[in-house]
Amino acid sequence: MNRSILPILLALAAILSFDLRTEAKEPETYGPYTALERNAEIVKDVKVSATGRVYLLLNPTHKEKEIVLKNSQQFKAGYRNWYNGEKELVSAANQGKAPNEFTDWVETSANYIEYYMDGEIILHLAKSEVHTSQK
Repeated sequence: MNRSILPILLALAAILSFDLRTEAKEPETYGPYTALERNAEIVKDVKVSATGRVYLLLNPTHKEKEIVLKNSQQFKAGYRNWYNGEKELVSAANQGKAPNEFTDWVETSANYIEYYMDGEIILHLAKSEVHTSQK
């Protein structure tokens, strides 16, 4: 084998093995939920209390933005009304959100919870038993 091509082949093998490792990543679970999507730049962590409240730990640089939540029994469809009668629940910008503390809690019996910021989804949670049955 030509020695000049060996470094190229080794580099290619390293790149391919990295891609395979990242694709095989285990889904993130939080209590009874699986994260279908999570923008880690904005949502640093999620926790679910024993009573089912879902809390977010936001990157402090994003706490001054509003979050819009939707909940449904179906994947990105059939949105249900929140307690206020609306299909979207708005968490106001910088509403007493201390940096590096879990905030923006919500409770719902829905199978899916979607969180949006600036019109983009930042977190999409599915009840784990629903997510598992769709595989």
